[in-house]
Amino acid sequence: MNKFVCCTALLGLGLLITAPAAKAQAAFDFESIDTLIEDNRLTDAANRYASVTLSFFPERATRLGFSSANSRLNDRSAQTEAAALNALRAVQETVDEIKPAQLSPANQTDLQLLQDSLADDMWSLQQNRLENNPLYYAQALDAVYDVMLKKTTSSAQQKADLTARIGALPQVALQAQQNLVQPPAYLAQLAMEKAYYAYLAFDEVTDFLLQGVEDDVSIAQTKQNARQAKQAIKQLFDLFKQFSQQDSPQDFRLGQDAYRTVLANRYQLTQKPKKLAKRLEKNFRSAQEALAQALEPFALETADEQVTVVDDLNTDPSVQPLPQEPQKKAKKGKFVPPTAQDFYKAAQRMPTVPASRNWTAAFAQDAQTLAETLIQDGTLPAAPLSFSVKPLPAFYAYTRAYLFVPPFGNQYAPTTDLFLRLPSGNKLARQEQLQRDFNTPTRKLLISGELVPGRYYQTVSGSQLSAIRRLYPSATTANGWSAYAQQLAAQRGYMATDEERLFLAWTQYRRAAAALVDVKLQTKQYSYADAMHFLTEENGFDQQDAETLLKDVSAHPGAAASWVYGLNTLEETRDYFAKKWGKQFTPAYFHTLLMQAGKVPPDRLKEEMQRLDKKAKEQAQPGELF
Repeated sequence: MNKFVCCTALLGLGLLITAPAAKAQAAFDFESIDTLIEDNRLTDAANRYASVTLSFFPERATRLGFSSANSRLNDRSAQTEAAALNALRAVQETVDEIKPAQLSPANQTDLQLLQDSLADDMWSLQQNRLENNPLYYAQALDAVYDVMLKKTTSSAQQKADLTARIGALPQVALQAQQNLVQPPAYLAQLAMEKAYYAYLAFDEVTDFLLQGVEDDVSIAQTKQNARQAKQAIKQLFDLFKQFSQQDSPQDFRLGQDAYRTVLANRYQLTQKPKKLAKRLEKNFRSAQEALAQALEPFALETADEQVTVVDDLNTDPSVQPLPQEPQKKAKKGKFVPPTAQDFYKAAQRMPTVPASRNWTAAFAQDAQTLAETLIQDGTLPAAPLSFSVKPLPAFYAYTRAYLFVPPFGNQYAPTTDLFLRLPSGNKLARQEQLQRDFNTPTRKLLISGELVPGRYYQTVSGSQLSAIRRLYPSATTANGWSAYAQQLAAQRGYMATDEERLFLAWTQYRRAAAALVDVKLQTKQYSYADAMHFLTEENGFDQQDAETLLKDVSAHPGAAASWVYGLNTLEETRDYFAKKWGKQFTPAYFHTLLMQAGKVPPDRLKEEMQRLDKKAKEQAQPGELF
């Protein structure tokens, strides 16, 4: 990449990472000169990496908060991919010159995050995704909504950026036609579905662009741009459909070596897949046991209902009780695992959800109340909380119940939005959706996992983290915190009823099944048919639920495993400090250190928290307790 492009990109980034010059001068001494030099080298490498991202991967740059990238889509051409790889190799050379042992302790962790993200980008570019990954082209559709959903200080600029991105969709469709060569049929099917939903929902993009537009010329031009973009989406759909119906020799599964690379670079999971599989098998057995325990009250209720029916029949001598089938008794000590069908049956007994409630307001109020409770009872340290709840765009509503967009990365004006899929359709359809998405246990799991004390609270509490930790966080620690937050809320009494505890156990059970399928499918121990059999025949998942789970683990290898690994890491870390601190252990202080550490690699979490604990106690006032 030439010097002009680099300089332009860095100017667009603003002050991504500033060298600690002022602090260095204040605390300068000859013993720390090596550390200062290496810290500055890390800063330089991070800025170079960010400039490459802004130049070659504008879609990702938008998600990192760099608004100067909002008007462009990735150029999906072989020439650009090659240039990007060369640019990243140049950054890698800079990173390789850094001496980790001479970095400050905090920056040693930052270096690992930077190295992992860089390695993942380089590996992805070397996988020939232009020819074999239709989902890479479908990502352009999400990039359109990345601009549409973000709050900006200038509505006119937001519309200009959105117009530019939809204007680039025909180029994406053309490049897909030129580049794709018999990709895996299953990935083509997933991309086809995304293009189909984007086509059906595209009028909402047009309507967004037409808001406030009054002159006829601008209206006509906007509609023309929208028609061309919609036609490009149709071309993508037709192409993906064609590939999805062909017998492709390509396998969508990664294989053991590639999967191990993804786990290491994208999720900082250092365990070998074989050892990880054993861990996830053990976790699935534990999830089965927890689900069985949560189902016990419902089994007792069913037995009580059967007795009541028999008693009612016996009150009338003319009515004879129905013969009862003898109950099968499990062998003593033998555990009979429950299945998804057991949960489905129990969930049918949930109380009817009222249709008249203002759900966006209700979610916001419930989350705020929970936050106040957890802060007041000493579970969490105080943090500034401000978020909004809005209707979910139709493009996403076809496949999910909600979308959470937290403040992230380098956003100039950080905002947080929870988008909910609101009930639609006829009366019966609306009631079914209310019952499924807005029952009390589901609402509480969503609030605790995504808002407070979940992802939103974690992000807001980490607003003072280094730029590297904000831009390249560990997804494993982030996912683990979301799962941990649900358990934490339950432990503090937020989920107190049998129904709420059942839904929490089901969430953990489903997550454990997904993680186990993830590792076995991607390492080719399972075929798609094997995975479907494991879910539906062995564990009772209905067909639609199983298909949804398999789509997720196929499109995002390693993500499902990261949830379980991240949760295990947080639980083990909490147990370690609870034992180490003894009576001085308090949840608020533990969570304070956790938030100060940020989303660091799992293997470095304990070390980071020990460093922060030592620093806090050195700076504490006499008599101050932790």
